[in-house]
Amino acid sequence: MNLLHGAAHEPRQNPPSGLMQAVMPGAGVLLADDFSPALPWYVVHTKVRQEQTACENLARQGFAVYLPRLKVLKRCRGRQQARLEPLFPRYIFLQPGSAAHSIASVRSTLGVAGIVRFGQEPAAIQPETLKNIRDFETRQNETPDEDISPFQPGERIRVADGPLTGLEGLISKVSQQRVIVLMHLLGTDTRVILSRHQLLLAN
Repeated sequence: MNLLHGAAHEPRQNPPSGLMQAVMPGAGVLLADDFSPALPWYVVHTKVRQEQTACENLARQGFAVYLPRLKVLKRCRGRQQARLEPLFPRYIFLQPGSAAHSIASVRSTLGVAGIVRFGQEPAAIQPETLKNIRDFETRQNETPDEDISPFQPGERIRVADGPLTGLEGLISKVSQQRVIVLMHLLGTDTRVILSRHQLLLAN
């Protein structure tokens, strides 16, 4: 999902900070009751892996912020474990607390790299688009862990368990529990059905 094609990132400056607002927990770090259309929602570019830091510091200044995060599976100590990761790495969404609330302080906020702009204007996003993103986020995060696959067709994998350990291949198809892998065996391309827990991404 590329919502920011053609946008420019604003350079960092040093304006003052503003009001305080408590940080609320949640899968998407949504610090707003809803996506009110009364005030614009802006797109903020964060520093690498500092989305959460930026959200917390912007919230303390009275901004409503939204960081969409999705549940993904990552291999840890030989097992797949669910974790939440940003849907748009290095991007968050922000709304001023009032019409008089300046966004000037955003640029000097800890964790922020700049405000995304289209030309000279800050990039704004429609509330309806944010609602659609949140609906997608909710559906994905309510999906049982066993139904989430870290593998996608076309990716190269390496077998980590079983008689084919060490061999590599290309994913042909992914189902709930099984992965069909195209492997070169005995001089010919062969489709092999393997369990997810047997595989690692080769790259």
